[in-house]
Amino acid sequence: MLESEKQRFSELLERPREELLVSAGVGTLGEKYLHALFKYYYEPNPDFHEVGIDRFTADICRDKDIIEIQTRSLKRLREKLDFYISEGYYTTVVYPLPHKKWLSWLDPETGELTPKRRSPKTGTPFDSIYELYGIKDYLSSGQVQVILELIDVWDIKNQNGYGRSHKYRATRNDRIPLELYDEIILSEPEDYRIFLPEALPDPFTRKDYSKLTRLDGRALSGAIKILEEMGLIEFIGMDGRKYLYSKG
Repeated sequence: MLESEKQRFSELLERPREELLVSAGVGTLGEKYLHALFKYYYEPNPDFHEVGIDRFTADICRDKDIIEIQTRSLKRLREKLDFYISEGYYTTVVYPLPHKKWLSWLDPETGELTPKRRSPKTGTPFDSIYELYGIKDYLSSGQVQVILELIDVWDIKNQNGYGRSHKYRATRNDRIPLELYDEIILSEPEDYRIFLPEALPDPFTRKDYSKLTRLDGRALSGAIKILEEMGLIEFIGMDGRKYLYSKG
């Protein structure tokens, strides 16, 4: 099934950007293009794009099914999700994640672009945890599913930041999708079991979980809260000062 979806994604990449861009002057070209690309990926008919629903505008809406493509913070959707749920809509939240990433720097004065260099990091579904936590209260509602789209991307950044290299806190000029790698559908509580490593002991501590997932800080706390919300783990007590959890 994924092969046909990869093919459809590749065919969209071959179309001129101007055909896919549905609005002008909003955000950077890269974010806008990525957003538009996924609109056509999920709904080829633009008549169902940018549909007004009361005071909100849905990216895609057919009958009672809504799709929201969110390339940035998921918590921005909370007000929309509150309304959609109250009105009986079923919402799919699409969240693109970089899988393999290449990076180039653009000199804002000369226009010179450095060759693409591959980032040593490879993205995984765990990179979505912090954002998923922002909408955790909706994930078990039965009216919201999330699709993680792992894509290979080419980031072009303006060399306009701080420091000697002007790269610290530099702004993004463009994000160019290159290929669809995988789709992770999170519809039922059991789907979130992908965030429970098989090697995790039972019971386990937060330190155990952190070692296997490389999550820490807010992302670590977010993962624990989401897994508790889905009924996949439960807090069972303390081992000294360590929190103990059991897998469901």
